[in-house]
Amino acid sequence: MKNGYRPAVRTVAAGLALTAYVLIAHYAASLAAKDGSRFVTIALLPYLAVAAVLAWRSRHRYTWLLLCVALAALTWRHLDAIGDHAAWVYFIQHAGCNAIMALVFGGSLVGNRVPLCTRIAAFVHNPMEPRLARYTRQVTLAWTIFFAVNAGMSAALCAYAPIVIWSVFANILDLPLVASMFAIEYVVRLRLLPDLKHVPILDGIRRYVNLARTSPPPTA
Repeated sequence: MKNGYRPAVRTVAAGLALTAYVLIAHYAASLAAKDGSRFVTIALLPYLAVAAVLAWRSRHRYTWLLLCVALAALTWRHLDAIGDHAAWVYFIQHAGCNAIMALVFGGSLVGNRVPLCTRIAAFVHNPMEPRLARYTRQVTLAWTIFFAVNAGMSAALCAYAPIVIWSVFANILDLPLVASMFAIEYVVRLRLLPDLKHVPILDGIRRYVNLARTSPPPTA
């Protein structure tokens, strides 16, 4: 296979895997499958993998890795009991992640901190123009509100709506809503900053991630 085809193949494979995960999550959360432990395992594996990567890159990597192993062992020990409440696992996963993202974006707006979107944009636009700095601060606020509303809607639908309705919102509509936010932000940027060199924010995120990958991990 030629090298030119590899990015496309990876993109298609990632899209298919993500689609399968979303459908499994919707089935597990809304249809109350008999073997709930199997679906809970699928729900928790991505988060355990992320936790392991973050632990490896942390200053006290071995301590955090041991905590990850202990948490995984504790989860495995009580997997059947957790599986009996699969819908709650997916709810905590969705609402909790949105709440955390709201705190991350919102926290970067406090005091003299640099807003998160400003930091990301700086990888594409350096030096940062004052008008772009103001705009990216507003974008950071918009993402904060978006994630906070998502967390609130998830809690409200889980409490008062049928579980199927909540699952459609949390599992089926989650990624399209995020994609819509990216698209809306790009259109707004074209209108408010028409003379600026416009680069999709995902490019800045890729550069941010690539820098994190290529930088040497901290020592323990």
